[in-house]
Amino acid sequence: MPATVGVEEEFLIVHPRTREPVPLGAAVAEAVNSDDLDIQLELSPAQVESASGVCADLLQLREQLQLGRRRLAQAAEAAGGRLVAVGAPILGTPPDATSSPPRYRLIGERYGALAKGSGLCGCHVHVEVSSTEAAVQVSNFLRPWLPVLLALTANSPFFHGAETGYASWRSLLWSRWPLAGPPPYFESERHYRAMVDELIDCGVILDRAMIYWHVRPSEHVPTIEVRIADVAATVDDAVLLAGVVRALVATAVDAIGRGEPAPAVSHELVRAACWQAAREGPAGRGVDLLQGRPVPAWEMVDRLLAHVRPALRASGDDALVTAMVKQLRARGCGADQQREDYGRAGDILAVVDGVIERTVAGVN
Repeated sequence: MPATVGVEEEFLIVHPRTREPVPLGAAVAEAVNSDDLDIQLELSPAQVESASGVCADLLQLREQLQLGRRRLAQAAEAAGGRLVAVGAPILGTPPDATSSPPRYRLIGERYGALAKGSGLCGCHVHVEVSSTEAAVQVSNFLRPWLPVLLALTANSPFFHGAETGYASWRSLLWSRWPLAGPPPYFESERHYRAMVDELIDCGVILDRAMIYWHVRPSEHVPTIEVRIADVAATVDDAVLLAGVVRALVATAVDAIGRGEPAPAVSHELVRAACWQAAREGPAGRGVDLLQGRPVPAWEMVDRLLAHVRPALRASGDDALVTAMVKQLRARGCGADQQREDYGRAGDILAVVDGVIERTVAGVN
């Protein structure tokens, strides 16, 4: 049986007229929370997060993500806002964390301007693993493929009303946090825990929940969590990400079982390749981390799919993932679509309207 999978999606809530973030997260979460949905608040009071349940297959996951977006969008509209799946605020500055839960207020106080007006929204994929030791070893195998995942999901080219020149501006802003970015190569779970304990002891981070690496073992469920992506423009983009991540994890588990070592890729090169993916998205250049040379980003997507093809076939996801990649390649990632909206209308408000429409596309 394939490993189970779950997805967490972070959203902004914007005003329907100004299209700027509004502090309606708590009202929306209170209206939506029920036995069949897990809704949480985030750092900004203009944000809300929806988490799927534990899913055995991608079609079940799609249904849950559709339900989450549908309920959140309805609650946001009833509260006087609109739900937006975008990596960073297109217009305006989100309100500070003064009305957020106590832990987030503490983060706001501790990290100052870094947390001020954040509003950054990601998509986190959890895949079942047998142990923390397994998660740490799988993390080593996933490091070379992180830039490809970021390129596919880039969904934040505009910020504060301006074109940033980056497909994923969120990832650049997020990288300013102490423990954000690619994870180190870990020799073992013991090595991982010793490093995290040292970082907490020296006061750089408050607790283990502030381990913001692109891949990390979960501290509360038996999964590995991949958190490099911008929040997906559509439900299907989130499902595609989940399917590819699950296949990467399965491929890594098989390699570990055969006694194969993880690729020895330098931390600096992984970080540079992630920057390149954030800059250019899937339509530009990527970096082949195993050979240390530039290649078209879509060539790296093709290599990723070839790498995980046996796992996709074993889980029954091959046809669905292949079709979704074909669709994404034809229409572009979220960043591409935002730029197309701006090119047609010449109006940043039209960009937000397009994002609002894609957020709930196909959820009814």
